[in-house]
Amino acid sequence: MSCWPQSLGFCRRKCTGFTLVELLVSIGIVAVLLAVLLPILGKARREANRTFCLNNLRNMQLAQLQYAHDHNGYLVQAGLSHDGVDMEGRSPWIETLQRYYSGSANVQETRSHPAITVRCPSDVSPHWPGEVPVPQSNPPIYRRTSYGINDFLDIYECPWGPGQANPPPPGGWYPKITKIKRPSVTIQFLEMAYTGPYAGSDHPHTYGWTGSNPPVSAARQLEIHAHGGPRAAWDSIANYGFLDGHAESLRFREVFRDLTTFNRFDPSLAR
Repeated sequence: MSCWPQSLGFCRRKCTGFTLVELLVSIGIVAVLLAVLLPILGKARREANRTFCLNNLRNMQLAQLQYAHDHNGYLVQAGLSHDGVDMEGRSPWIETLQRYYSGSANVQETRSHPAITVRCPSDVSPHWPGEVPVPQSNPPIYRRTSYGINDFLDIYECPWGPGQANPPPPGGWYPKITKIKRPSVTIQFLEMAYTGPYAGSDHPHTYGWTGSNPPVSAARQLEIHAHGGPRAAWDSIANYGFLDGHAESLRFREVFRDLTTFNRFDPSLAR
C-alpha cells in the first residue's frame, strides 16, 4: 500500500508533456535542419533533372544516327510552327523518329532502340496539352516536346536554304550528316523556350540572334537557362545534343558568340 502514492507520482511525471521552452527548441532545430537540407535537396533534384535531360538528348542523337544510316545520310527536319506560320504539312522530327523510339512496332525485334522522352523533367511550360494554348497560335496549338532541332540543319529553315533571301555559302546547305565536317561540335538538338510563341515549335531561328545582346534574342526562342545560370545571359546553362551522338551542359557563350566568327549552330563556324 505504501507504493501507491509513488506509483501515482511516477504516472504524473511520465505523462507530463513538453514544456513551451522544449517545444520552441525542437521547432528551432527542425527549422535549422530544413534550412540546411532544402538547398541541398533542391540542388540534387536540379542535377538529377539535368542528367535525365542529357540522357534524352543522347538518345535522340542515337535515333538520328540510326535514321541517317537508313536514309542515305539525311537529317530529320522541323515541322512544328511558331507565330502562326504554316509549315505546309511537313512532318516534325518527333514523328520522323517515331519508329526509332523504344517499343516501336515492327522493328523492335531486329533493332536496339533508345528510350526517348520528349519532355525534359525541368520543363514547367504552361502550354502542354490540357493547359494554356501557345500564344499567337490560331487555331490553338500546344507544346509537343521540350526539344527542337538546329535550324541550320533544316533545308527549309536554314538562313540560306531554298526560298530564303540569303545566298548559300560555297558548301550549300546541310541536308545530310555527311556534309558536316565537324559533327562533334555541331549542335542538332536543343531546348525550346517554355513560354512565348516558340513554345510550340520544334526549331529556333538562329539567324535572328543579332544586336548588342544575343542571349536576350536567343532566350525568346530557347530555354537557354533550363539548367542553371541567369535567365537570358552569356552564362545561362542548357543542354545541347551534337551530331556525333553526345550531349553536354554548356553556357550560352560556349555555343554562340555571333553569326560570323563563332557559333556551334552554323556548321561552317562550329569548332
